Formats: sequence, C-alpha cells, structure tokens
Amino acid sequence: MDLREELAALHVALRRNTEEILAELRALREEREREARARLWERALLILALAVGLMGWWRP
Repeated sequence: MDLREELAALHVALRRNTEEILAELRALREEREREARARLWERALLILALAVGLMGWWRP
C-alpha cells in the first residue's frame, strides 16, 4: 500500500467514525427531547390535579 492508499483508507475510517459519533449524538438529543416532553406532561398533569383538588376543597 502506498502513501496515497493509506491516506484514503484513513480518510474513510475517519468519515465513518464521524458519522457514527453524529448518529449517537442525534440519538442522545432525541432521547433528551423525549424526556423533556415527558417531564412537561408530568408537570401539566400535576398542576391540573392540584387545580381540581383545590376546586373540590373550595366547593364541597
């Protein structure tokens, strides 16, 4: 293998590695967004439950 072939092979390896890292980052970002949406829904339901509870306490 001459120097040009070795550089080409290194370039391909680096590109694959970069693509794998980017795919992992995308997956982590999507997971973080899903968790953020889940926390938002949990908070909204908690606030709704609190409001319903207060309304029931206010008007028995």
